[in-house]
Amino acid sequence: MAGWRAVACLLALGATCGVAPAQPAGIYFRDACTAGERITIAAVGDLLFHFNLQQQALAKGGSFARFWEPVGHVFKRTDIVYGNFEGPAARGVAIGGRELRDAGKSDARVYDRRFYAGGEDMVLIFNFHPAAVAEVKAGGFHVLSTANNHSADRGPLGIDRTIDALEDANIAFTGTRRRGESEHDRPWNTMTRARGFNIAWLACTYGLNGMPDPHGQVLGCYGRRGEPRAEVLEELRRLAADPVFDAVILTPHWGNEYAHQPSAQERRFAREAIEAGATAVIGAHPHVVQPWEKVTTADGREGLILYSLGNFISAQVGTPRRSALIALLELTRAENGKARLTAAGYVPTWVEYGNPYRVVENTGKANMEAFRLTARLLPPANRVLSSEMQQLPKACEAAVAEGTRLPERTPVADVTGSIPAGVAAPAVVVTARPKPNGRAKAAKSTVSLGEAFRE
Repeated sequence: MAGWRAVACLLALGATCGVAPAQPAGIYFRDACTAGERITIAAVGDLLFHFNLQQQALAKGGSFARFWEPVGHVFKRTDIVYGNFEGPAARGVAIGGRELRDAGKSDARVYDRRFYAGGEDMVLIFNFHPAAVAEVKAGGFHVLSTANNHSADRGPLGIDRTIDALEDANIAFTGTRRRGESEHDRPWNTMTRARGFNIAWLACTYGLNGMPDPHGQVLGCYGRRGEPRAEVLEELRRLAADPVFDAVILTPHWGNEYAHQPSAQERRFAREAIEAGATAVIGAHPHVVQPWEKVTTADGREGLILYSLGNFISAQVGTPRRSALIALLELTRAENGKARLTAAGYVPTWVEYGNPYRVVENTGKANMEAFRLTARLLPPANRVLSSEMQQLPKACEAAVAEGTRLPERTPVADVTGSIPAGVAAPAVVVTARPKPNGRAKAAKSTVSLGEAFRE
């Protein structure tokens, strides 16, 4: 125990033993160095394709996947990649949920502000070209959340058409259904499989920007009084108890936009979700980075809450909204067959604004203000450099005995400092839950516009 304390003190970046660190303490797990099969998950926040991003992606030679090419090597060194797909990708569906008569023209890779939209003139009713789905997959993503405040921007038909695009691309998604689909037809959850690990994913959202959801196509996070929704917690318990799944991850769309701290409502929901069986909670919606929190449950399990990872790609302005993370979570198979968290790290990212827009790693050179902001919110000891992806930060006597490198006591402002990190395993094909038999026929539908639109 004394040896462990010594290591912990060494890893408290910029601190000395017995003195509170200036930055958040490192996040480590007690089973970090136990033997066992391992996988690593990369998770990002919002994929929010504003109109100028869509124009770039749909231009000749463009692609939605090009936005994050500079950090694509991080995805290639992990086993599963997750992101929040923040909007519909509904072919030929207009505002109000109407199918346009000349919808066939919507196949063209042209951004004409009629078929597709991305927040022009602050009209925050989105629709992405359906090509975005296949290109997001080509860019390394395996599973997406489709439950967010923009899910119903193009009405019930828009949700149906988005699911068409997701199924055509054969990418796993969670949080939405077609009209008329039941739990038997399409569970709210989805599954990814990599290296023999079955990971269950469950997404929900705080709301839909006032848009109606008459067919119950989007899973909500909260009950009528703002309490964690019983259906979500029950689903987590069921998935955690199912021997088919090695781990369960909840991806809520929640919180206050542009706030760097989670609310009491989020903290309650997240902790109840971990107690219900979630291995990790990965949040989105605030569009800025928020802290992480490790939770130990009543039965001794360790869970991790990532309240918000920020905008992975968007055209929002301002340093906090251009700052984000690629979170890295290592899971190891326990003796009982379930997976447990054994390490966590993050790669800070920055959206370069202009022509072209692109996501780059932020070591401080991209934007020092953003780099320092991230270091104030998250443990600097858990930051990793994509160029040194050998092992995620861990604190255990076994790591010291085996000569494993541990994070150095590097000042936050030292952008050239080496903080060891990473995942050595190459990516493995991830299989999504099979499609339900048959595709529900898309019916014409019209919905009224919602109020109080939010990004």
